[in-house]
Amino acid sequence: MKDVMKTVLMVAPYFIPRRRVGALRPFKFAIHLQKFGYQPVVLTIGNPGSMLTRKEKDLLQKITIVEINTPFDRTGSIISNSDKSVKKNSLSDYMINWIDKQTPLDAWIYLFKAKYNSIYPVIKKKEPDIIWATGDPWSGLWLGEKIARDLKKPFVADFRDPWTVSNINLRARSAFSSKWDKKVEKRIITAADRIIFTSEMTRNKYCQYYHDITSKTETIYNSFDNTIIGSNPERKWNVKPDPKKLNIIFFGRFRRLSPAKPVTDALIRVKSTYPEALNYIRIHSFGKPDPVCANHINKADLNHIFIFHEPVVPEEMVPVLKSADILLLSTNADREDVIPAKLWDYLSVEVSIFSIVSNPEVGEIIMRSKAGIQVHPENTAEIAEILISYAMAKKNNEPSLLSVEKDIPDRGIYESEYTTRKLAAIFDDLTTDA
Repeated sequence: MKDVMKTVLMVAPYFIPRRRVGALRPFKFAIHLQKFGYQPVVLTIGNPGSMLTRKEKDLLQKITIVEINTPFDRTGSIISNSDKSVKKNSLSDYMINWIDKQTPLDAWIYLFKAKYNSIYPVIKKKEPDIIWATGDPWSGLWLGEKIARDLKKPFVADFRDPWTVSNINLRARSAFSSKWDKKVEKRIITAADRIIFTSEMTRNKYCQYYHDITSKTETIYNSFDNTIIGSNPERKWNVKPDPKKLNIIFFGRFRRLSPAKPVTDALIRVKSTYPEALNYIRIHSFGKPDPVCANHINKADLNHIFIFHEPVVPEEMVPVLKSADILLLSTNADREDVIPAKLWDYLSVEVSIFSIVSNPEVGEIIMRSKAGIQVHPENTAEIAEILISYAMAKKNNEPSLLSVEKDIPDRGIYESEYTTRKLAAIFDDLTTDA
């Protein structure tokens, strides 16, 4: 640890106890930054309805968290059994979605603008040496840049996903809001002292689109963290998958950005070409699929193949992943510049990964780690053939086909302490007096 501890303000709209990638990335940085001489102060949107786990409480004991209280929060949902309530909620949702579509950045911008005059004095008293902000939500980058400008401090913009330089929008946009997004993104790109991306593909796209920014860009991957997930051999998953089946785990929920379609289409082909193999395949995921994915599975008459479980907290993840024969990685084929965050969770265990992703960078990481194989999501026939071979290996008790390779390389470069060290080096560069 360094002799003089500096303070970093981390603007993270989502933070633990929210269970999403946008919360986990800043959390993993925050719990390690003190080792490298930085005391984190986290500015986040309050989430009073959720509770920290005991492990999370312990890890956050010495970290200051400043919450922005909000009268609204659409990151969760309440389902009513009343038909009248459903109709009312549907109309309300339509209006909210319409407003959201017209709003530049995202709807949190209204909260941040309304609360800024009360937020700023609190942050100023913390005397941060540097400001780091992550998006999406993209309003987090707007807030971080504004605070850095007002405090005259270095600013680091963390792009977890591509924003306007992307083949797919994270949410519906109007022409008006898209135009403003481009303006705000350009301002943030120009103002930032460093810009961090989570994949080389995204970084390269931005460097081609925005000229003369290469020298201030960096790629810092997402990561896994044994401090969070733990390695207690006595911890078990309370579900026991059928040992006679090929149990494929997708550690997430099937939705628009992580669709079930690539694997479902492959299973349709398995059903028509080698129906016996289908009897041995079970695909486990966490949370109910969105209506589009559920409809696709239902139309294919594959409901008996898919098993949907309740989500689990990160520290209960390892026994779940270890119960799999194969770990499935899948994302929207148009997200060819994105590395699915689940990849890093999967690398924390020695279970083979079957990646159905279009980003070749993912395949390179899997190959370097000797962690599994990758097939492009459009290669339905090849995906089906691999599923058949895995299923018949399971039937015939041939574990070698399902096992990970021997002599697995050290995966320490994908742990969050290593990635935090890279982040701290950027902070050092920007806060050290010339």
